[in-house]
Amino acid sequence: MDNENPTPRTKPYPSLASYQSIFSQRGITQAWHFLLSFILLFLFWLLLSGHYDVFHISIGVFCCLLISYSSSDFLFVHVGANDTHLIILRMIAYIPWHLYQIIISNFYLAKLVFSPISHLNPHFVPYPTKLTNGLALVTFANSITLTPGTITIELKDNTFYVHAIDSKVADDLLTGEMENRIEKVFQPLAHAKDRTSTMLAAEADNLIVKTVVRIFTPFIQIYGLYVIAHGHYSPGGGFQGGVILAASIVLLAMAFGLKRTMSKVTERLTTILCSSGVFIYGGIGLLCLLLGGNFLDYEKLDLFLKVGTPQARSLGILGVEIGVGVAVMACMTSIFFDIATAGELPDAPSETMQKTVETTQNDAIPENILEDTITDG
Repeated sequence: MDNENPTPRTKPYPSLASYQSIFSQRGITQAWHFLLSFILLFLFWLLLSGHYDVFHISIGVFCCLLISYSSSDFLFVHVGANDTHLIILRMIAYIPWHLYQIIISNFYLAKLVFSPISHLNPHFVPYPTKLTNGLALVTFANSITLTPGTITIELKDNTFYVHAIDSKVADDLLTGEMENRIEKVFQPLAHAKDRTSTMLAAEADNLIVKTVVRIFTPFIQIYGLYVIAHGHYSPGGGFQGGVILAASIVLLAMAFGLKRTMSKVTERLTTILCSSGVFIYGGIGLLCLLLGGNFLDYEKLDLFLKVGTPQARSLGILGVEIGVGVAVMACMTSIFFDIATAGELPDAPSETMQKTVETTQNDAIPENILEDTITDG
């Protein structure tokens, strides 16, 4: 009977489309960000390295995967990964026009400087902008500054404050031709409007600084890893690369705030990395001792690696450089955090508990009772 008259279901199973929409909005977007970040960073690595053998390419792939995993969203905050190819093509068309404007402005500025009668009339020009994309605003601000005769002073409430050398330069800017061309380059698509408006609201303060830091930080980190990976036979090494990596973290803290940076690069993480770097360095030296050599006697590593004495020395030094680089990065970051916080972690549990107890005690006992108690004593 049960098979003939099954109990009707009150709630049907959700369709696959409901899961597909969630996956396409989050998973696919993150995957595209990761892939394009890896491609850009790997091309930068190949440009720096100049070595295209399997060993160096493998190191480059690992380093680019690591930075792409940790910083892939930095490059695609204001622009979707699906729109990148369109923006690149439009930017290629915009650059020659802007170079032409720079050349013309150079001649005009030289004419003003060498004119027997001074026609200079420096003044500030407010320029309300219609741009809504963060990267477009940054590009417009830098395009103004790169053009001789005008300098972007500030961006506030969707208004650029520009210093112009004379009235003609200001009038050329106010025609809006440069803004219109940049708007076409970063033409916002329908699916990106909500995202760009949200980001502009969240980063209204120092938008230009934050956007530039987002773009350059992954490349600075790749350069730091490049210096470490090539330091065993070329200028650079663990100390220099570690400082560069730590500088990228300091840059993030200066742009986005110390508290936000420390929520990602925690004290626990820096402690683990510092200990790991020392362990790598000391472990290689100890391995050389166990193999019958002196501390950091790299040629003894050939007994274990079986790659020949020159290659064993090279790999041993590379391992030491990696350990030094990791330790230096963690130590420099920790020192910066200690100096910036005066040696006290923000919102430490002990401090929070102590403040809570003091506040509770003061609130629970009225001030006049405290005075009477002191007087009676």
